[in-house]
Amino acid sequence: MGFFAVLKGSFAELRKNPLLFLPKMISVTIWLIPYILLMQSAKVDLLRATVSQETLLYTALIFILSPLWLIIDSMYPVLVLQQKKKKRLDFSAALRHVLGRLLQLLAFLLLLVVATTICFLPFAALLALGLALAFLPLIMLGILGTAVLVFIGGIALYFVPTSVILEKAGFAESFRTGFTLAQKNFSEVFWLTLISFLFLVFAFALEGTLGELGFAGFIVGRYLGGIVTVYLYVVNPTAYLAARKK
Repeated sequence: MGFFAVLKGSFAELRKNPLLFLPKMISVTIWLIPYILLMQSAKVDLLRATVSQETLLYTALIFILSPLWLIIDSMYPVLVLQQKKKKRLDFSAALRHVLGRLLQLLAFLLLLVVATTICFLPFAALLALGLALAFLPLIMLGILGTAVLVFIGGIALYFVPTSVILEKAGFAESFRTGFTLAQKNFSEVFWLTLISFLFLVFAFALEGTLGELGFAGFIVGRYLGGIVTVYLYVVNPTAYLAARKK
């Protein structure tokens, strides 16, 4: 399946089965309530130059709920696979599958955090030094270096989250499967990664613009951003399953 076929097929899949939007809409809703409460509390704290117990409580709540968002969002590769094989969605089965792969997912996230921290340190140092010295070239170098590193990492690891979720092997083997597939399908993965970044930039810009319109605009922006994310969540496993057949 080619690059354009993946994009077109994913869009058609969402049109055919709009229930695919449901898990992400639930995820956005769970995130939205504590985040709104946190922002309101933080604004009051900013005026008072203090950190209130409410702010700490809402921050802790968001941290506690993070695994729930991870589990819900990780259901998408399973749902896409179900749709391809059985022509129907089974949310409870998808949830059970993700829970069965939770340790592998957490291992991937831990590895990603460690690798990201190590790789980004030089560019973060350049950016901090540039800001301290008010030296624009250093600032631009730090930003550009970070952007390039994120893009390269996005290409290399494009299939890894999906392979960690779908493959029945251990973490190392499932990681290797996704990494190798991205290498073998470099051209397609390059364009899919680029499109994904452009879609995410659009979603963030849309959310920011609508957020400037007030409380209602902020909420609408979050849900619209969620809709864009769902499309990308379908594109990735669709491409992965097509590459796996080769």
